[in-house]
Amino acid sequence: MNDVCHNDAAYVLGALSPVDRQAYELHLRDCPDCRACVQRLAGMPGLLALTTAEAVEGPGPQVPPTLLPGLIARVGADRRRRRWLIGGALAASMAIVATLVSLLVLRAPTTAATTTAATTAAAEPLSMTQVLPGPMTASVELDAKKWGTAITVDCKYAEYADTSVSYDLAVIDIDGHVSQAGTWRAVAGASMRVATATSVPREHIAAVEVRLSNGRTILRTGP
Repeated sequence: MNDVCHNDAAYVLGALSPVDRQAYELHLRDCPDCRACVQRLAGMPGLLALTTAEAVEGPGPQVPPTLLPGLIARVGADRRRRRWLIGGALAASMAIVATLVSLLVLRAPTTAATTTAATTAAAEPLSMTQVLPGPMTASVELDAKKWGTAITVDCKYAEYADTSVSYDLAVIDIDGHVSQAGTWRAVAGASMRVATATSVPREHIAAVEVRLSNGRTILRTGP
């Protein structure tokens, strides 16, 4: 910016020397910014003429004694209102979090209890009835899986059980089809668990049989 541009106020107030005034007027011809400034300041001499020396040099207006306490009270009220708003928002947030936590805590035991009940029902032992007299008694657990059924046979053998005898586990589905699910040998005087499986879904199993190697059934679940 040209230094002449700073003479706008002095030009309007008539404070420039004749030489500077002539130079500034020549400058105004080519400077639209300075022309705009002069137009804005054109009314300043008239306003200054309406102001007396007493008004400028005399004491200013008295400040009401209640002004400062009123401002302090208003600022305090604004601060308290902001604290209440922030406190209320925090309390509401904490209440929402507490509600969500309570719901999760309440749902968790219910879900766990439901799962436990389902597992217990699925794995409940089924007694096997003796079809032929022998040294073996057993019960069977059927646990439904996505791929079929997990089977656990709890066997008890008398002391006189023949350890050379092998047993087969047969699964009969609701259509009468038979599939073999495992084989093992007796252990005299022992209790043992035989874990095996079948691809037949749990709900399609009509009966489970323990058979001798010649196909004769000695134990059976179901009707």
